[in-house]
Amino acid sequence: MSSKELVSEESQHVHNTLPPKLIYNPREKIEAEQIPIEDLVVQEKKEKRIETQLVPYPEKVPLGPIPKFPVEMAWSPSALYFVMDEEPVTLKVRIWNTSYHCMYFLFCGLWGDTARLGASWCCHPHTRIWLPPGLSSQITVKATPREASPIPCAIARMQVAAGHLRDNVTGYFAIPVHVKFLKYIPPPAAPEGEG
Repeated sequence: MSSKELVSEESQHVHNTLPPKLIYNPREKIEAEQIPIEDLVVQEKKEKRIETQLVPYPEKVPLGPIPKFPVEMAWSPSALYFVMDEEPVTLKVRIWNTSYHCMYFLFCGLWGDTARLGASWCCHPHTRIWLPPGLSSQITVKATPREASPIPCAIARMQVAAGHLRDNVTGYFAIPVHVKFLKYIPPPAAPEGEG
């Protein structure tokens, strides 16, 4: 053999990597006659037993959905009392987180516009307060009286928003605010003949 023939045979063996015969299933084929009938046994089906569990109906049906993480807070004093004369009055409210998880609190303003007729109101801090369970923080409320008040007294509520997440409000709380204006000027009475 020449060297060219040896090289061509070696190159053919290198390129032909598949076997000449492809076997898809290497196991021997079993015919139906080869299976003995005596070995076949019918097995009984096991029935699944479904056990029922009786759940007692609650005596008190809740009025609404029960939250997974309830919002609970406490504050002191329980109500704010302002006596407005010449000078601005500043009061402080301490808020406690009595929930079992961290909460965000934010002062949202006053409910009741009658208190704004005799004084202007501001509160600090203006940002959200992050409180872990059991800790407290302080909110400062400052009321500046106007020159004259058209009402002798007012009742308002300080609104505090609470939530689990920073930008998600879960509930609102209202702290009562009672205000007495010493600069009250009653409206002039109409003469008896007019009307």
